[in-house]
Amino acid sequence: MNAALNAPAVLRGALVTLVIATPAVLIIGALGDTDDGTDQSNWVYLAFVLVVLAYLVGGWVAAHRAAEGPLFNGGIAPGVAFVVVQAIAWIVSGDGISLVAAIFNSLLAASIGVVGAGFASMRGTLADGGGEPTG
Repeated sequence: MNAALNAPAVLRGALVTLVIATPAVLIIGALGDTDDGTDQSNWVYLAFVLVVLAYLVGGWVAAHRAAEGPLFNGGIAPGVAFVVVQAIAWIVSGDGISLVAAIFNSLLAASIGVVGAGFASMRGTLADGGGEPTG
């Protein structure tokens, strides 16, 4: 399975994910839960959509760059980016991390990345004549 790992593709996908997701994570941190019990801003929902988009695009970029194992590389890239963001958030906040939530969210990031990788792996199937339309 290590033969399918394309480190430059995963790195590029993770960096793209971080570039898109970091501002969104900062928005979520600033406008999210408040200590005084007031309602959070609705901008948090837009930021969440940006995070999902970041995972999709990061998976697409990694899969597009990987000649072998596009789905594997597309799932790894957003997972790596999530681990980096989670580690930074843990260091900055000093709070504990819920292990169950961290595992679930990293699997969610990887799963969304695989969907993006699926889009990338569909490239050229009809244009090259290698596939036929379905449906």
